[in-house]
Amino acid sequence: MPPMTLREDRLDAWFDGSAICLIAIGAHNDPLDLSADEVEALIVKLQGCLQQIRANPGESELDFRS
Repeated sequence: MPPMTLREDRLDAWFDGSAICLIAIGAHNDPLDLSADEVEALIVKLQGCLQQIRANPGESELDFRS
């Protein structure tokens, strides 16, 4: 079966209730090259996900220890 080809790039992050999900894939199944503005927007989304987890610490299995 040939690899799936997307019609457009996908870049998104979300909290699904138990984990932070992240997708960054190009239309031809290659990694995305992000501009500084795109990285900053992604960081904002990821920070929002972290806030959701920290507001409900028992719902996530992620480990935030450094």
